[in-house]
Amino acid sequence: MDNSQNLQTLLVNLEQDVGYEKIRKYGRTYGFHNIYFRKQIWIKLLGIDQQLQYNESQKCLQHDQLLKDVNRSLNTISQIKNFKEIDQLRKCLMEVLDTIFSQHPNYSYYQGYHDVVSILILVLGVEQGYIAATYAAQNFFKDYLDQELATTITPQYLFIRNLLLRYSRDNSNQKLRQIMLIIEHPTCVIPWILTWFSHSLENINDICRIWDFLLCSKQSTILYVCAAFIAIHHDNIDVRNEDDLIGEFQEFFQNLNNKDRIQNLKLEMVLQLARTLETQYKFELICEQEHIQFSQKSIVYQHNFKSQLSYYYSLEQLENSIKNKVSRFMYGNQDIIINLGGIALSFLIQYCIIKK
Repeated sequence: MDNSQNLQTLLVNLEQDVGYEKIRKYGRTYGFHNIYFRKQIWIKLLGIDQQLQYNESQKCLQHDQLLKDVNRSLNTISQIKNFKEIDQLRKCLMEVLDTIFSQHPNYSYYQGYHDVVSILILVLGVEQGYIAATYAAQNFFKDYLDQELATTITPQYLFIRNLLLRYSRDNSNQKLRQIMLIIEHPTCVIPWILTWFSHSLENINDICRIWDFLLCSKQSTILYVCAAFIAIHHDNIDVRNEDDLIGEFQEFFQNLNNKDRIQNLKLEMVLQLARTLETQYKFELICEQEHIQFSQKSIVYQHNFKSQLSYYYSLEQLENSIKNKVSRFMYGNQDIIINLGGIALSFLIQYCIIKK
């Protein structure tokens, strides 16, 4: 059975038992292959289990800034070459963005969010793209839409730097360590974080592969992907002149589409290393030890959409029903429990009830 057949089987059984866990593992390891599967799976991973009504809104307060960015958008996607098609897509993108920011006036648009929405529209279509963009705004990009960008993005690139310093030390990678000791502010990762690489890459298949990975991961996983990208590709940077290193570093990683600099993205190697880094270098521990402070309400502390998935709903209901069942049994038989041995026996009774 090939991977596509495996994925189809997982999709059919998605609502059952550990279906979401299996498909998340698959998405991180292999990706979802093509638009056919992504249309079905992304909306599930985004927790879209009801239809938000999509009605085109009037111009939002941020319309003029949005229009400037939209008119510059979609040029870098290599699969879109027809100017008429680009104009139509931009029109749809503008309508969706106006709708989102009209209905959520508390959101403050940041440059690059239009790239996020454009990928969702290209993969899911206009109406589903709008719904997905709304859910993504609430759960993956909320920090940047309703807080000061400088306060939310600074701890993220500081985390990436400290992660790479630890990784280079533990793996005796002197060149990477030398680079990261000098690069105190790796700001080239900002568009990667804010747009999940949709602003920085030209091949939509590469972008979607990264999104497959991130939609199956924790919110903090984007930081590990950024770190892995630098770790995999830093060898191409010339470190002989330290005075020019900062500029060389920023220019190199800001131009990912420059084939003279990075001819092969080695994307699967990057994602494999990201998985390894997540396992070996825990997010909370690095933040604590390096005194990196995120807002307590930051999305980086959340596990994506866990509360919205039907599988986790059913687990929560099961846990609650078990607790209630145990409580009712113990309350109705408290005299017997006290007489026969108290606490030890009560634990045994709870175990027997749960097993049944």
